[in-house]
Amino acid sequence: MFKTAPLFVRLFLKSFGYRGVTLPPWGIFLLEDSFNDQSLRRHEAVHWEQYKQRGALKFYAGYIWLLLRHGYKNHPWEQEARAKE
Repeated sequence: MFKTAPLFVRLFLKSFGYRGVTLPPWGIFLLEDSFNDQSLRRHEAVHWEQYKQRGALKFYAGYIWLLLRHGYKNHPWEQEARAKE
């Protein structure tokens, strides 16, 4: 499930200042220097569970909808993931 981010994912992560991203159904991608960060792994694992509960289409649509509605900082799914880090 956890994978080192390939080049195009690394570029995305670094351009937005992130260290990891959950991209269902392909997996969870982490920057190499953050690969062993257990807090980050728990955070991204929450997103993986959110995906498993909803399926890919509802996960992506719901994530984007909530992002537009609440922003990243107040995104309910991000808050849930932060609480479980």
